[in-house]
Amino acid sequence: MVSAYKLGYTSAASAVLLALYDDRARDVSSKHASYHYLQVDGEVTVRQGYILLKVSDDELTRAESIAIQSHRPAVYRWLGGAWHELPSIRSADYQPVNERSGPNFNPTSLLIGTTGGSKETATVGVITAEKSQRSENDTPWWWLHGDTYPHRDLLKRWGCRWSKKRRCWYYIGETLPDAVQALIDTPAPDDDAPCSDEDAAQILGMNLQPKAQPEIPHLFALGDTVYARHDLETSDGKPVPTGTRGTITRLYNRNPTHGWSYDADFAEIGIGWFFERELTSLEPVPGIRVTRGSVVPPGAVQPPSDSEIKQAIIASDQQPEAVEPDADAAPPSDISEEPPEDEPKIRIIKPVLEVSDGDELDAVITAVCQTKAESLPVLQSVTSAQSGRRNLVRIPQAACGELTGSITGNVWAYGWAVHDGICIYVNMGGPRMAVEAIRAKLAKGDIVSCVPWDAPSVELTAGEGNSGMYTAYMQNIPEAKFTSLILLHELAVQPNYGGKSTTFIFHVSDEQAMAQLRQHVTRLVKVPVFPDWTGYLWQAGQSAMLLRPTRTGGDVKLYTVVLDSDSWTRLLTGGLAQGVIRLPQNA
Repeated sequence: MVSAYKLGYTSAASAVLLALYDDRARDVSSKHASYHYLQVDGEVTVRQGYILLKVSDDELTRAESIAIQSHRPAVYRWLGGAWHELPSIRSADYQPVNERSGPNFNPTSLLIGTTGGSKETATVGVITAEKSQRSENDTPWWWLHGDTYPHRDLLKRWGCRWSKKRRCWYYIGETLPDAVQALIDTPAPDDDAPCSDEDAAQILGMNLQPKAQPEIPHLFALGDTVYARHDLETSDGKPVPTGTRGTITRLYNRNPTHGWSYDADFAEIGIGWFFERELTSLEPVPGIRVTRGSVVPPGAVQPPSDSEIKQAIIASDQQPEAVEPDADAAPPSDISEEPPEDEPKIRIIKPVLEVSDGDELDAVITAVCQTKAESLPVLQSVTSAQSGRRNLVRIPQAACGELTGSITGNVWAYGWAVHDGICIYVNMGGPRMAVEAIRAKLAKGDIVSCVPWDAPSVELTAGEGNSGMYTAYMQNIPEAKFTSLILLHELAVQPNYGGKSTTFIFHVSDEQAMAQLRQHVTRLVKVPVFPDWTGYLWQAGQSAMLLRPTRTGGDVKLYTVVLDSDSWTRLLTGGLAQGVIRLPQNA
């Protein structure tokens, strides 16, 4: 069996690649093939079905000479921040690609191979953001590429997640947080400058104004809880084991080389001065101990440790100055002051339920006005005996079609759910090899069709370019030569409560679905959500289109939940203002 890349038969792509790779590429197409199949030795960078190459000027000239003899080159160049198709018989100039043809991603931060097999990376220290959005109504995704490793704690703190498949961080929301945007806006170091700023000032005989650098925010603030990232030691030599909990007691100004630093008070050990890279806000995993070191070639000098660097800074009297706390800020107190007796402990800010003349009521206001307390569903309370027991409920399933997609093996679907063209849930079963093949296609973002016997086929996909979006739940029954597999989309497994997003809940019973909805809303909004309000959330949420049924197949039933904090907060405060829901007496 030969592994090869499938290329269009009428385009110039195969001819260009054969010319650039020379003896490292071979055309292995059969005589009757409808496509060109190209085998390339070495590692090749592929993104969204396009082979990416960094070429020299001579290689570019060679590619242009081949493409200009074709009606449709299908070879593109990243030029001026956009993709352009190489000159052809139809046009002697570069032509920008449109939305329906050509690549639509930003390659500047990707690891791209050369025809010699080596790979070049983006500039060290540069972080770029790539925005992807399926439609105007969908929440955009921001993919962060580049040198993000030194800032991983900051990215976690602001709601970014790590994609194992794309090997980069991503954020779901309308806009990036300011702290993350500051990392992207930081300019890359200019290594091609003809001379330093000091030399330029001496040549010109004038003082140069320093460039305004964007402020890099602190990762920690006064009073924050931190943990030792690895084995540390205080300035007086006391060891601080990995994961030891401490509290930030002082902030220091930023050192140009080593960044921010802090005084951290570790319980029963003492206070020490530490760099930001030595601390973390993530709780440690029990039983794991990290010792930091360096690997150097034989005979090379061992680089100094952070402890030795700090001792040298203190010895040279170059320790950064401490940041003075804001005099106007109230000092922290462990004892919260009781509010006056005439001031309520919970204050309700009434929402605006009236609109100007000529304006239409939005969905939230309409839902608040139409929902009546008498018609709210009642959530049955769980007895104390049931609350301590873990109840597992079977998800309904029924055969609803055969799964196909260049796969033969009698794999049947027993339930599926699709939202905005994206497969959220699929339950399948069949021979293990065939099930694994279907799983691999969905994991790569390919399309798999579910063909029922009494209705048109349904396309199941994670979306073009979206790979590794599913969590798999597999059960193999070797005696019956049968494998059961459930794939659940990341939006349902790991809801994003940091920005406008979407998640999904299974509906096995009204009580289960309503309780799950209340759990999502509780984690989403910044106001208290009481169990007595569950019925209101269920009914008013559907009226406001924040909760609606998902398109499904089989006997399974799902609901789509819009994770919009502002809308759910308005729904709650509006219900309180209208008297549909009330605060509990013991609140």
